[in-house]
Amino acid sequence: MKKPLYFLIFLFCLFPLTGVYADNLNQRVDFNVESSYSLNEEIKVSASLKKISSKLYFYFDDTWWNSLDNEEIKEIETILTNLGNEFDSIIYPKATSLFGSEWIPGVDKDSKITILFYPMRENAKGYFRNIDEYEKIVAPQSNQREMLYLSTENLKSDFLNEFLAHEFAHLIQFNQKERVYDVDDDTWLNEARAEYLITYLGYNKKEDSYLDKRIDSFLERPTDSLSQWDSDFYDYGVINIFTHYLVEKYGIEVLTESLKTNKIGIESLDYALNKLGKNKTTKDIFTDWSVAVYLNDCSLDEKYCFKDSNLSNLQLIPFNNFLPLSGESSLSVSQTLSPWSSHWQKFSGARSDLKIEFDGKGQNNLKVFYIIKDFSGKYELKELTLDSSKKGTVIITGMGKEKSSIIIIPIYLNSSQGAFYSITANTYVSQVNNDQTSDTILPFEIDKSLTQMNREELLSVLLRLIIYLILQGKLVI
Repeated sequence: MKKPLYFLIFLFCLFPLTGVYADNLNQRVDFNVESSYSLNEEIKVSASLKKISSKLYFYFDDTWWNSLDNEEIKEIETILTNLGNEFDSIIYPKATSLFGSEWIPGVDKDSKITILFYPMRENAKGYFRNIDEYEKIVAPQSNQREMLYLSTENLKSDFLNEFLAHEFAHLIQFNQKERVYDVDDDTWLNEARAEYLITYLGYNKKEDSYLDKRIDSFLERPTDSLSQWDSDFYDYGVINIFTHYLVEKYGIEVLTESLKTNKIGIESLDYALNKLGKNKTTKDIFTDWSVAVYLNDCSLDEKYCFKDSNLSNLQLIPFNNFLPLSGESSLSVSQTLSPWSSHWQKFSGARSDLKIEFDGKGQNNLKVFYIIKDFSGKYELKELTLDSSKKGTVIITGMGKEKSSIIIIPIYLNSSQGAFYSITANTYVSQVNNDQTSDTILPFEIDKSLTQMNREELLSVLLRLIIYLILQGKLVI
């Protein structure tokens, strides 16, 4: 909701827009920080300005800085000089040409951006607070400046440039989306743009790159939700791989155009795709992506592979479900799909026909694909037809002979809640091998393998066979 005009006039009178402010070297400031990121759950940090570049102020937690010796201080000063130069010459011009600029001169009337380095908890690399972009009279906990927070643990990291670029993307997105359209975009999409910026800047061309780390997290948990953000390691893996697929297939303009609307999340991506004339929705793309991350093979269709050299060898490991190699058996699996997520259920083993029954429990926004692989490595991809109850069945003949496995891919395209499903795989012996060298084909179904029947059951099957042959005129008594 936009602020009333009279409120804007009141702020204008209290805080005139004329004048430019600047911080001075060694200036000391008490900053509000997020306790959830702080090493010792601090809510305030006293810090001093130790370095100034053409676009950045580098502040450091006083307690941490005062613990350094002269050699360590010299080393950090060199790091800051390099970081400032990298930001000025690479990160800032390329990021702003892609997404637009941050707020200039901003809430503090100073064109420079403040970077606060202070000790954070393990695995916390940095963060951005949109509250800092508001006047203290509106948000008392605001630091009232364009500001980013980085952990002191990052200083000697090979990914320091990447961490700064990522957080700077959030500063830009605040200005381009929240200030202009007065909406808060979905966290996952804000993070997606920030993650892809690192690739756009060329930082993922090196060995053991930032993207490589994200690929590892994705492969460890590929079933994580795209849209449900929990700020954990695995969230970044899924959004990173999906965003690289999205940009590779439909262009980076999808990300930039999704900033230029009051729509958020999935709706903003659909808006961008439509504006760019792409005959696809986000649901279509996520469905194709769900197949691509398993197959990753351009020979079937280019939408089912990655051409990016960093991702061209990516292939996830599915859930493995193994059926007995002989006799009849039944195996059921039940799982819950998170919003905007996919599962990959592989069934192998068995040496008979295999009947797969999928039950989506009547839930909408479900799609199911399946991939049948043979022993030569060839495969066929099909969509499973679901009825009004979201149930579907497929029968694979020759399992264990011509066919080696079937992979069922349920895909859930809904943001509000999870979806429960079950898959049942049934083997049934239509060919009975009495002497292990030849098969006898029965003209009707039986409840279980002949080898598992007792004497009375075998006699019953024999009697049914005799009656059948008589009725068919193939046996005369």
